[in-house]
Amino acid sequence: MEKSSTGRSTREALLDAGVELIGARGARQASTRAVEDAAGVPHGSIRHHFGGQAGFLAALVEHVFALDVPAPGESPREAIRRWLGPDRTRTQARYELLLLATRDPELRARMVAGRDRFVARLVDSGLPETEARQLVAAVDGLVLDALLRDKDGTGDAYDPARLFDAFPRA
Repeated sequence: MEKSSTGRSTREALLDAGVELIGARGARQASTRAVEDAAGVPHGSIRHHFGGQAGFLAALVEHVFALDVPAPGESPREAIRRWLGPDRTRTQARYELLLLATRDPELRARMVAGRDRFVARLVDSGLPETEARQLVAAVDGLVLDALLRDKDGTGDAYDPARLFDAFPRA
């Protein structure tokens, strides 16, 4: 397996650099060349590993969702604090990718599949599917509001307890 200058696999280095650039600067500023430079890998690496920008973005959606999964025992409040604190750049990247997915059918399918995995976890905990989708959407709204207001997720305004209380089986 190829390694980047940091010792990680080239693929992993590209995905991590993509998350950082898209989250920090926005999707428009995260060209393939900028991502390759940030990852410390040769130009052409995105084409080699992902087949091009579309394949890279699709893999990036999967990468972001894999990293966003709540840790075992992590409460919703703790997850939101993590998403708005140490993982804030990744959270911003997730929403940038979500907006891109509204205009790209393949990316949309991957984004919906990732969100559906969160919904399935709630369904597995006993929440009906419709309510699980609504809860995921409500948490998105809470997180987006915090991002827009430049809040870190601490304080009562960003405590998801009221949302979860509205869905008693969650």
